[in-house]
Amino acid sequence: MKFPANIKTHCPLCKVHSTHKVVVVKKHERGTLSGGQRRFLKIMKGYRGYPRPKVTPVKQTKKIDIRLKCEKCKKMHTKTKTFRAKKFELQR
Repeated sequence: MKFPANIKTHCPLCKVHSTHKVVVVKKHERGTLSGGQRRFLKIMKGYRGYPRPKVTPVKQTKKIDIRLKCEKCKKMHTKTKTFRAKKFELQR
């Protein structure tokens, strides 16, 4: 999917319509694991079988996290309506 690199939209922080630069944010891993995940990894370490029924992934695409950076106030806010796409590129 091709998406414009600059959009003119409303900025909720400075409360005016202005041009925004589109930024795609990549997901990063968390530093610590939750208690359930630590317990799960402890069970997986031994010689037992898989402790839960295996779930096959249904969705083939991920939701794209788009942030808009205002060119007036230089602050970022998220785009509320996200969508799924296999290929995503910004048009310059």
